[in-house]
Amino acid sequence: CNMERIMNMSIRKMLLTEKPDVLVKEDLSFTKEKLPKAANRYEAKVRRKLSSWSKGTLDDRIEYLCVCLGIRTVDVNPAYTSQFCPNCGARFSERKGTHHELTVCPNCGEMNANTAAAVNILRRADDKNITLY
Repeated sequence: CNMERIMNMSIRKMLLTEKPDVLVKEDLSFTKEKLPKAANRYEAKVRRKLSSWSKGTLDDRIEYLCVCLGIRTVDVNPAYTSQFCPNCGARFSERKGTHHELTVCPNCGEMNANTAAAVNILRRADDKNITLY
């Protein structure tokens, strides 16, 4: 309950502060968490359930709050959004940092990988060549 409350408050605060007309997001309903191999079947099953629950809850809250506030949502294909530079289109040569938060473009230099992926996701909202599935 506490996690849902924090999610709800954070999403609402972001939407009221930023006041977007459209919220573009990745459709992550089919992805798997990259975790170390589970020790047994029970642990693997629990991990899958928790991972899908948090993604589903987050997506549901975003959708619900956007409808309440009159904000349109668009789901886009997440494939390769964090692997290419949003400025020049080159493939990133390496990832750095403890959580791979920095990336290096051979043409543009070092940048934040999350910011680069966010720009690529936003651009996909109007891209007719890349379908959701």
